Amino acid sequence: MAKFNAKNLAIIIVFGIFLLGTVVIVNAQQLLPEGGDSFGAAVKLEPGSYEGGAMEKDQVEYFYINLKPGQELQIKGTLKALPDSWGEGEVALYNEERQKLVGVSKTFDKGEKAEFSFSWLSNSDKDLYKYYIKRECTWHKLAPFPLDISLIDHYDIGSQTDAGDSFEKAINITLGEHNGYLSGASGADTKDFYKLAAKKGKTLTIRTTPEGEARMKVAVYNNDRQIIKEEYAPNPGAIVTNSVSITKSEDVFIAIVCDEYCNEDITAYTLNIATEKTSDEEVGLPQGESMYPQGTEEAAKAISKGIAWIIISWIVGPIVFLIIIGMIIYFLWKKKK
Repeated sequence: MAKFNAKNLAIIIVFGIFLLGTVVIVNAQQLLPEGGDSFGAAVKLEPGSYEGGAMEKDQVEYFYINLKPGQELQIKGTLKALPDSWGEGEVALYNEERQKLVGVSKTFDKGEKAEFSFSWLSNSDKDLYKYYIKRECTWHKLAPFPLDISLIDHYDIGSQTDAGDSFEKAINITLGEHNGYLSGASGADTKDFYKLAAKKGKTLTIRTTPEGEARMKVAVYNNDRQIIKEEYAPNPGAIVTNSVSITKSEDVFIAIVCDEYCNEDITAYTLNIATEKTSDEEVGLPQGESMYPQGTEEAAKAISKGIAWIIISWIVGPIVFLIIIGMIIYFLWKKKK
C-alpha cells in the first residue's frame, strides 16, 4: 500500500496552480493570429488583448474589425525593438476605401519601446462598418509587441445608435437633459442632428455643456431647414446656449457640431432642452378665461371707452360749435336781406 507523502502532494498542488495561472494568462492575452498580406486577405479580429509576434523588415499584416454606428474603436499597444537590433514599425487604421485614417509610426534604437494609443468614432452613414488595421515593420526588426483592441459604445441620448449628421437622419428628442458624443478630429461623427416638436409662442432654450476643451456650435433650424439661429463657443470648454422664439407650431431641428477645429479627441456633451411659457394658453388656463382678477378686465374696457369719448369730444366739439355759429350767422344775414 502506497504511503501518503505530504511533500509530493504540495508539489502537485503548486504545479496545478502554475498550470491554471498559465491558462488564465493565455486566455487574457491571446496570440495575435497571422494577418493577411493585403487588404483583400485581411484576417478578422474581435475585441481583446493580443500578443503579436516579432517582425522582419518589410513584413506587413492586415486585419479588419466591424463597428456599429456610434461605437469607438480604441487601439493601444507598445512597439518594441529587439535588444540587439534597431527597428521601425507602424500600426495604422484604414477605412473601407483603404484610406489611412490614423496611426502611429516609431523608429527605435536597440531595446527601445514606445506605448501608443489612438481612437476612431464611427457615424451613422452606414449600418455596419469595416475598418482595417495594418501592422508593419518598415526597417530592421521589431520585437513581439502587445495589441489591445476595444469597442466602446458612445450612443447618443440613449438611442443605441448615433444621431444622424443630416436633416434626413435626425433622431427625435424631448425636453430635458440628454447625453451625446462627437468625434472631433478622432472620427467621422462631427455632427448630431435632433428633431423636436415645438409650439408657437414659446421660447426654446438649448444649453450644451462639453467635457474638456471642446469649442462646440449649436444651431436651430425650422421645419423648412432654414437657419433660425446659431451660437458658437467663445473659448475652449465654454457652455453654449442658444435661445429662439418659436413663431409657429412645427418640428424644429437642433444641430450640435464638433469637428476637427472643435477638439482633437472624442467629446462627450450634456444637452439641456427647455421652453418658457409666454401666453395664457401655455399656462394652462381654460378657454375664455383671463389671467386678470374678475371684474378688472370689464372696468379697464369701460375706462378705455370713456377716455376715447373724451378725446373725440375735444377734437370734434369745437368743430361742431363753429359749424353751429356759422349757420346762425348765415340765417341772420339772410333774414336781414
